[in-house]
Amino acid sequence: MNRYRSKWKTAGIYLILLTWTVITIYPLIYTFLTSFKTQKSMYTNMFGLPKVWHFENYLYLFTDMEFGRSILNSVIITVVTVVCQLLVSCMVSFVITQFRFRISNKLLGLFVIGMLIPAQVLMIPIAVLAKYLNGYNNIFFIICVYIATGMPYMIFVISGFMKNLPKELLEASRIDGCSGMQIFTKMVIPLSKPSIATMGMLSFIGTWNEMILALILLKRSDLQTVSLTLNTFAGDRFANYPALCGAVMIGVFPTMLIYFIFQENIIAGMTAGAVKG
Repeated sequence: MNRYRSKWKTAGIYLILLTWTVITIYPLIYTFLTSFKTQKSMYTNMFGLPKVWHFENYLYLFTDMEFGRSILNSVIITVVTVVCQLLVSCMVSFVITQFRFRISNKLLGLFVIGMLIPAQVLMIPIAVLAKYLNGYNNIFFIICVYIATGMPYMIFVISGFMKNLPKELLEASRIDGCSGMQIFTKMVIPLSKPSIATMGMLSFIGTWNEMILALILLKRSDLQTVSLTLNTFAGDRFANYPALCGAVMIGVFPTMLIYFIFQENIIAGMTAGAVKG
């Protein structure tokens, strides 16, 4: 009797997971299929496969809408932001966790306080600061804003991981004559790869999809990111929904690619954080 209950319980769990998978994945499949339809076929054949696959929707994005420029802007902003955030956060976390000094805990607490500040509170100060520092339509300024706003959480997570690194191994490296930079680059960074990969992925997704600050700071059309361009597609002047679905698929693709590349390191970082206390 218990065996049959266990089988029914397992079947119920799999049914729930399958239902959740379909609910989660179907909007992406629907968007992908719609991107290859025309306006007419989208309404006449809303949920079916395209009878004729229209690739001109994607061609329209890059010829008429100049969507390639938006992708390039997003790539530049996102890559520079993620690299700088990881570099600075790893160095700060290394100093806080491995070089114990009087205010190290207070310094970490200062970054924790930065995590508690809502993003909405920063909009007006950032807008005022951009006015005096020529930050409007300035790629360098918005990159600096992204780096500063994303670093507190990244430092908090990476420093928490670095605290649990085997101190005996790092002390042995110092005894062998390794400098602080050598320990950082050859020991701490490889051992902290799971947390770095996890934070890098989250930073990439957050920066790539960010729209509020970009909407405030980037006014010129040639500086718009992918998220801003998608927002303009939904305006009154644009009603080509198949092309909009194509733009959504292109915008989603980089984040999916990053996840599939680093998923092993991300899972390792999550499991390592679960067993370390």
